Amino acid sequence: MKPEDIVSKCIKCGFCESVCPTLPASGFNPIFGARGRVILANNILSGEDLNGLDSFYSCLECNACINVCPAGINAGEVSHLMRYNLLKNGFKNDVAELIKNAILEFKNPLGLNRECASWSDGILFDDSDTVLITGDMYQLMPYLKKINFLREYIEKRYESKFSEIIARNLKLIKYSYMFCDKNDKKRYEKILKNIVNLLKSSGYRFSYLRDEEPYPGTFLYDLGYIDEFIDYARHVYSYLRERGFKKIITIDPHTYDIFNKYRKYMDFDMEVYYYTELIEVKNKNKNETVTAHEPCHMVLYNYDFTGVEKLSRIAHVKMPERSGKKLMCCGGPDELLFPEISRSISRIRFNELNDVSNKIITFCPICLANLSKNENVLDFSEFIYSN
Repeated sequence: MKPEDIVSKCIKCGFCESVCPTLPASGFNPIFGARGRVILANNILSGEDLNGLDSFYSCLECNACINVCPAGINAGEVSHLMRYNLLKNGFKNDVAELIKNAILEFKNPLGLNRECASWSDGILFDDSDTVLITGDMYQLMPYLKKINFLREYIEKRYESKFSEIIARNLKLIKYSYMFCDKNDKKRYEKILKNIVNLLKSSGYRFSYLRDEEPYPGTFLYDLGYIDEFIDYARHVYSYLRERGFKKIITIDPHTYDIFNKYRKYMDFDMEVYYYTELIEVKNKNKNETVTAHEPCHMVLYNYDFTGVEKLSRIAHVKMPERSGKKLMCCGGPDELLFPEISRSISRIRFNELNDVSNKIITFCPICLANLSKNENVLDFSEFIYSN
């Protein structure tokens, strides 16, 4: 679908902005809200306006807008299509371009292939036609926040763009390993091991391509590099099929979603599962009251998300007012490109969740990283194995 086919249906009612997280987080800058981005897209496509193009990259694509739009418009899809449209017309976001180049060159957004596999050292996996694909999301979180802090520091202190410095020699991005939060790395690697243990104890046997796990191309798609994503995804699919895999187990919502998006662009015949639908959590009742934060890329993307139901088997689960189809995003997808907006959204969402109960359970590495304002925010697998 073309963006002009969507924006022409907008009646400018503003209902979408009542649920758009980025609008209040930006100080109500109109082009940083769902309606504003749709209007901006219409102006650009009509040849009237070329200002504020970066605002399309601030959209979280959480899909909250479509659930309140009387015209059935997905403003997030407009932003995504406009990123692609702008790229085709020569506009580029420096940070997005850097990430794209790193993925195409190193098959990893930060060139940290070995670092993303180190969590699996010492774990025995099976020779199976089912493969565990982590998507590198949990592994990258300990690096991204420190790298973003460094980027902000350089740009404010030296008025020089971090992305331009790295772009002059792309191999410099591999030095990202130096900016790792060691405590977070230990924590996220433990989460990965927890998930493996949960799957194994539930009777599942699966392979893992240690040091050869393919990054699925999530950021390529998210940042609008559709042509590059299609070529990349076909390579990943061929790579997996050549090794005899028929089924994929994913462990984060973004990776689950991106493999399902493969079906839009190719004859993708592999079965894809999200780990919470597979695991058993019997005999683990904790008798605690917790707040569940659902992942946008499951609940608002209309996938069958079983995480909260599984959580309710072992704890007393309370839901915030903004849950289900009214779910509010954590703001995490904006962390690299719009860190101030991301921090504002995450603070608002954390307070909403914390007001319900002081223990918050997440199901996504991005949500965990963005909402971890204190020690009472836990990943689902952490909570299962907590004392």
